[in-house]
Amino acid sequence: MSRQRRNFQPNLLRNWKKEFLSNAAVVFDDKREENLKEKLAEERKEKAEYAKKVGQLTMQVDWLKKKSEEICGPDYESEFSPKPFDD
Repeated sequence: MSRQRRNFQPNLLRNWKKEFLSNAAVVFDDKREENLKEKLAEERKEKAEYAKKVGQLTMQVDWLKKKSEEICGPDYESEFSPKPFDD
């Protein structure tokens, strides 16, 4: 098998080298793993807060549906356009 020579533009290689050299220190950074763990913990906390808020809003919508049925009757949604609680 013969080796096929790749024709890369010199500018492309120069840009790759420049990017590599500017970011190479990140690979050897001792705090990198610690920073990633902190970021992951923050993202998990944020996700838990969003899940809590979604749960709260779901409960409020369910409560509003129940009260609307009690006050306006089971066909209360037919009086509105657009429907207030589209599922």
